[in-house]
Amino acid sequence: MSANVLRITLVMCVGVMMTDSQSLRKKIYMTVPQLISSAGYPVEKHRAKTPDGYILQLHRIPAGRRTARRSGSPNAKGKKAVLIVHGLLGSSSDFVIMGPERSLGFILADAGYDVWLGNLRGNVHTSHQTLKRNNPEFWAYSFHEHGKYDAPAMIDKVLNMTGLEKVFYIGYSMGTTTFFTMMAQRPEYNDKVIAFVALAPAVYLDNMRFLANFLLKTVNLSSTMRARGMLSLAFEPGTLDFVVSSFCATRNPDADMCMRLVFSIVGEDYEQNDWDMMPVILSRFQPASWGQLEHFGKIAITGVFTSWEDGLWGAVKPYNLSNVAVPVSLFYGENDQLTEKSQVLRLAAELNSTGVLESLQPGCSCPKFNHLDFVFAKDVGNLINKPLVKHINMLIKKYDKD
Repeated sequence: MSANVLRITLVMCVGVMMTDSQSLRKKIYMTVPQLISSAGYPVEKHRAKTPDGYILQLHRIPAGRRTARRSGSPNAKGKKAVLIVHGLLGSSSDFVIMGPERSLGFILADAGYDVWLGNLRGNVHTSHQTLKRNNPEFWAYSFHEHGKYDAPAMIDKVLNMTGLEKVFYIGYSMGTTTFFTMMAQRPEYNDKVIAFVALAPAVYLDNMRFLANFLLKTVNLSSTMRARGMLSLAFEPGTLDFVVSSFCATRNPDADMCMRLVFSIVGEDYEQNDWDMMPVILSRFQPASWGQLEHFGKIAITGVFTSWEDGLWGAVKPYNLSNVAVPVSLFYGENDQLTEKSQVLRLAAELNSTGVLESLQPGCSCPKFNHLDFVFAKDVGNLINKPLVKHINMLIKKYDKD
């Protein structure tokens, strides 16, 4: 190869790398509607209001790319509606950030569904009618309120906008906790749900007992942070960007302190970790209330899926899971160290005893599949989302009689 050809080749490679890098960095700051429209999909924004004053933005993908281009309009008439609810530190962006070939929101839209991406109170897509985010009262909630107020408000919004009688609900991690707390407190919502798919369900967390005791009892983390004026678990965008760019941007697993810390909690899976996307994903992490973390801690410490009214060290009041009356499919990760397989099996046994367990299966056959892989795995489209659409098709044919 001549020197000139070599130079041209190197320049082209550098140009591609810079373009890819700039494109990825752009994703950090794009809104969810921008992520959706830039991928070639129609998008709508809707707002659901809760009885206690929170305003929750929903992002809707009413049609797939091919349908919108062919018809010239994103008509969702006659389609089944699917509501997807995110996990802790997450938002609606989690289901589009990996792009059209991988993200569940896009894959479902291309499969002919009317897709609604929900947002639970606290993340940047939510607000309050009277409370500002710097008011401690804004952050005075746990996932108890997610189930009592947020999920019902989002379901009602979807049904009111579509004219449908029922919605298909998909939850990931805390999005599953929200579903179960909703049904325990608001069992009338069984009549508004076709079926429920739970990805990495966070209901029993006995495996996290030591960590919860250490952080909440020994270190007293949440109380200490509150006393110092930190209203929620959150980073300023500039600070988070600096941390991610400084400690999370290396491709060397041994030197990437960010992912080593993350993997110590969710399970190690270097094979499915998308090193290019991870800085983008981490930079888009959302705030969490201390109450959310304390509530999960109470479940881990007591070994009971308990309500929250009496606080972290108050009375243990189990949520009534026998109120769940819709078919439930549970998907777990073989190497998920956060919502561990043994704890999902415990939940499955309880749901099976009341006759609502539809299926129990691993997210995929990969032995290293961890908690984050359900939304951010390098091959998440082929490993879980495309097979999941087939499972959803089956459930709708089986249980939706409209």
